[in-house]
Amino acid sequence: MYNSKQFKIVDHFFLKLEEKERFFFRKGKTLNPLKIISLSNFFSGLKLKEEDVLLIYISKEEHDYVDFIVTTKNIHTKSTVFPLEILALNNTYFNQFPEEHISKLKQLLEDLLAKQEQEKKNLDYFTNKFKEFVNQKENQENDYVIDYGFLEVLKEEGEKLQDLAEDLNQNKHFSEIINTIVQKTDEAIEFKAEHVILQDLIKVYNKTFVLHNQKDESTLKVKFLLAFLFEKLQGNDIISSLTIERINTFVTSSSFDKNIQIIQKARLFDLGDTYKNEFLLPLILKKLNNNHFTKSTSFLYRIASLITKADGTVSEEEKGVLKEINTSLLHPKQSLQGVKFTEVDENETLQDVLDELHELIGLEPIKVAIEELTNFLKVQKLREKEGLKTVNNALHSVFMGPPGTGKTTVARLVSKIYKHLGYLEKGHLVETDRSGMVAGYVGQTALKVEEIVNSSLNGVLFIDEAYALAKENKQDFGNEAIEVLLKKMEDHRKELVVIVAGYPDEMKDFITSNPGLQSRFNRYFTFNHYKTSELLNIFELFCKKNDFVLTEDAREKLSFIFDKFYEEKNEHFGNARVVRNLFEKIIEYQANRVVGIAPITVDVLKTIIEEDIPPVNQTIEKYLQFQEEQ
Repeated sequence: MYNSKQFKIVDHFFLKLEEKERFFFRKGKTLNPLKIISLSNFFSGLKLKEEDVLLIYISKEEHDYVDFIVTTKNIHTKSTVFPLEILALNNTYFNQFPEEHISKLKQLLEDLLAKQEQEKKNLDYFTNKFKEFVNQKENQENDYVIDYGFLEVLKEEGEKLQDLAEDLNQNKHFSEIINTIVQKTDEAIEFKAEHVILQDLIKVYNKTFVLHNQKDESTLKVKFLLAFLFEKLQGNDIISSLTIERINTFVTSSSFDKNIQIIQKARLFDLGDTYKNEFLLPLILKKLNNNHFTKSTSFLYRIASLITKADGTVSEEEKGVLKEINTSLLHPKQSLQGVKFTEVDENETLQDVLDELHELIGLEPIKVAIEELTNFLKVQKLREKEGLKTVNNALHSVFMGPPGTGKTTVARLVSKIYKHLGYLEKGHLVETDRSGMVAGYVGQTALKVEEIVNSSLNGVLFIDEAYALAKENKQDFGNEAIEVLLKKMEDHRKELVVIVAGYPDEMKDFITSNPGLQSRFNRYFTFNHYKTSELLNIFELFCKKNDFVLTEDAREKLSFIFDKFYEEKNEHFGNARVVRNLFEKIIEYQANRVVGIAPITVDVLKTIIEEDIPPVNQTIEKYLQFQEEQ
């Protein structure tokens, strides 16, 4: 059902909207899944199992009022369901809305329908190929090594691969990070996402292909997998261009085998000793804190699974290699110590950021406070534009709350808001803590703080557990870090925003420990523990974003675990951080369960069952024991 190409068309539509129009249109993909589900209560014809929400239209100022919804199949009003056709907008219902809005909506529908028509042609072509195969199967009873089922799985993976590469190529920070990690073997090459993905695919292939019996016919499937993905990264679809007979003949030729050997040995860049054993794509995405990290690791692991299961069996040695690959993908080596950078999406608007804020799970008091601050800053800019006096805008803030309650996430959004309102030029976020700011020798701490501040200019510096800098021992270098930071905040007061975060009591002590801190930090935001239902919603959001689904039994077991977490938590409970850790552990358990299943299917790869959830008592004891140790 989910079609990323349609969402890309919608993204392009939003880029063309004028600022004053962006209030009326909201992206479906930025809406919280719970918000989307709630819409079906008012739009009775909306069938969320059959269609995705592309955008909603809001004509009134009430935040939750929705006039109509555009999905991948229909246009929904509260009383009528129109097919996704341009003529539908000629209905008198749409006369009440501004003509320029409906005109732009018609252009969006033209683009969506053109893409649908092209995909229909591709589907018809592939269907005809399949019919040819069925007829040949009936007449000749051929038993192909590379069968239609395998081609169907490859085709779906190829589409996901292409979408991933397109998204990453639009990220200007992606290639910048590559150049800090790799050593080029050809200076003429301009690195793109396709190069990085191919390098990792070759690594997966070389780690798993050697485990096959080289005389077994199943190796032809594995070689074709590599050839197909190699061509797909170059924009070619050899499944659509060849019949199944041609494919099975093609893979037995000596020229095909030679080409596979060339691909297998390809090295586009040298990762050096530091990263030579790493998968490059997860490494880069982790460093960028990019939301494609989990999706990319899942993709590479699925490819490794397809290769090991090509012969219909999985040996103990293959299980061990798959586990090793999974661990390497999920835990890439990071070279920066104590500092993390988050890039800004150049295509985002202020409304996109505010929508993302409102769709966060829980955090209602924080949402209100951030919106009030945003409105205040908007008015200050308007007064400045009219030549009126403005209030001195001190944007430095204190975020107080237990871990895993969204402080870093909100800081990222706040940094973007400051950029869109014109208070910061870049709006990027630099995250650090004591380990990133304090050195062990005289003079080195000042240099570290200066380096971090310089990298944060025109953006936001987020210091987690900032209270750890203030020590009673005046000789501690943490106190030196505070003094250097205060001076830099004064030197760059129009170019730097600092947000300090940590437990409420400790942060109050931290701010009052130094008069300079008290005078510079006067905005306080309090983050509370997530409730049971919110913890479960966060887990389900991780599932949705990473192509997993929960069975009802698994959901009930998780709900019980989160109930116990909430009942027995203390101030150190990790909230969403615990949920993420549990999610990552559960998908590891799921991977180890499905690794022995052959043949593999998309449903098997996506489904989390009750068996994948670790024992209740063991889980509760493990995570609550950790908070006691804190």
